[in-house]
Amino acid sequence: MRAARCSPLAGALVAAVLLPLVGCGDDGEAGPGDGTSSPSPPPSKPGATPTGSPTKADGPLSKQQTRAALLVEGVLPAGWQHADLDDTTAAGDAPDDLSTKDRNCKRLLDALGGDLDKHEARTDASRDHRKSADGPYLSSEVASYDSTGGDGSKRALSIFESVRESCRKFTTENNAVTVKFTVSRLKVPTGADSASARLRGTARGGPADGEQLTLDLVLTRVKQSTTGLALLSVGDGDTAVTTRAAKAAAARLKAVTEGRTPTPTVPPEQDD
Repeated sequence: MRAARCSPLAGALVAAVLLPLVGCGDDGEAGPGDGTSSPSPPPSKPGATPTGSPTKADGPLSKQQTRAALLVEGVLPAGWQHADLDDTTAAGDAPDDLSTKDRNCKRLLDALGGDLDKHEARTDASRDHRKSADGPYLSSEVASYDSTGGDGSKRALSIFESVRESCRKFTTENNAVTVKFTVSRLKVPTGADSASARLRGTARGGPADGEQLTLDLVLTRVKQSTTGLALLSVGDGDTAVTTRAAKAAAARLKAVTEGRTPTPTVPPEQDD
């Protein structure tokens, strides 16, 4: 049988009659040796772009994501500013980086930023703030863990809770400032899995010599990550400020783990 052909003169009529049978062109089905046609790509999900957009975290957060979850001035009470707290606070150093010879009690601070011995975070980030040169002072930290060998974030929170009970008193020494802290529980509702502690002691040396210092510590866990804060005040401290900061920190970490970018955003990294 000869193959049908289409003449220019009767093209429209022939095409209409013969196309379902043999056709002048592609009938939509792949013949022997023909390639199958590629389906149209599905529409992009809202908020997704080929590069650079946040994605829902099923494992450790990236360095960029941990930084995005940090506290920023816009979620803190009026007057708070980003600052370098190294060697400058009433306790002699940044509130999350105070030095002590008590290795057990030091884990209260180390847990905030994922710096626990043998249980270090895969990624971490930190940022400091202060209300004025005299305080209060705030350190914000985010750490994200591998799931290999167990959930690192659960372990970090468990260690924090355990040390809070076993560490009753310890002394910090930083830049000629000595503080003998007493540790107690602190209730801070964050809306997530968290634990808190309040440390109080009298400063010996430095600008707050002879005055009481209050250091509030809060560690909150969301999936494989944690957000920690250390708020140092001269005087009795302010639980309301601690609670506000802790809730904001938990909300920002939750947003990042769900693939969203929390607002306001953290400014580009310089020397935090």
